Amino acid sequence: MDQKIKVLFLDIDNTLLDFDAGAAWAMNLCFEKAGLKYRPEMFAVFKEENNKIWRRIELGELTMDDLFYVRWQAVLRHLGLTADGVEMEKEFRRLLHLSAVPVEGAKDILEYLYKKKYCLCAASNGPYDQQINRLKSADMLKYFTHCFVSEKVGADKPGRQFFDGCMKEFKDVLPSECMMIGDSLTADIEGGQAYGMSTCWFVHSGDKSAIQQNNGGKVADHIIYELAELKNIL
Repeated sequence: MDQKIKVLFLDIDNTLLDFDAGAAWAMNLCFEKAGLKYRPEMFAVFKEENNKIWRRIELGELTMDDLFYVRWQAVLRHLGLTADGVEMEKEFRRLLHLSAVPVEGAKDILEYLYKKKYCLCAASNGPYDQQINRLKSADMLKYFTHCFVSEKVGADKPGRQFFDGCMKEFKDVLPSECMMIGDSLTADIEGGQAYGMSTCWFVHSGDKSAIQQNNGGKVADHIIYELAELKNIL
């Protein structure tokens, strides 16, 4: 058990809420509205292009504002389709705002950590209202004392400014007394480590090859494949 930890920062997308499930549902409806035929295998293209864009946001090459204009244009171009990418982005965000599919074990682990008296904080890149609404819809918002979302913080993970924005709320807590928990090796793990936090990398069971593909980069203090494994750490 890591007894020095007082504050837990938990990522939202694909850590607590299944972003992929919600995004696939929203993509299907966006295509229908745009008069395009959707096939399930197209979602892999969305994931590829979306991950590329978020990686560039994490590196500071793009901003959250850029995401609004480039995401669906990139997806449509990759698929060889023509439609209004900005209008699709608007509809996609509207639908995603309504999506709140919990990752397996998420509510159980939040209840466990809450009862253990940890200070629980959501720490996410994305639009603030969307993330808050999704947590509320999933009945998870009640567990958090703070919700740090990049749009409101004014900086994105893994940037130091994001974590500065989080830590200014905890005057008497050291970074070493905090743990960042998430599925992104760059945004969550490298960001938390660079700030001096303990880290826990949530590697989804189907993505175990991600560790081998890490290219020798820093590995988290803890690695879990199911959220329930946090009970062995905290």
